[in-house]
Amino acid sequence: MNIDLLNEAIKIPPNERVALAELILESIDYEDESIKKTWVSEVKNRMESVKEGKSKLLDFNQLYVED
Repeated sequence: MNIDLLNEAIKIPPNERVALAELILESIDYEDESIKKTWVSEVKNRMESVKEGKSKLLDFNQLYVED
């Protein structure tokens, strides 16, 4: 790790450091193809279950939004 770079980054105001950290994380964030395929399959299964009447959808606003 480049300590000089770290020391310079620490001098940046906190809100800008957060933005920088997010950009750095985005640059390395990836999703394994097998995990992606598994999630796509899960979503398709859930959609099919709703279409077949085996599952029902819940209204977010009714569950989580206070009156």
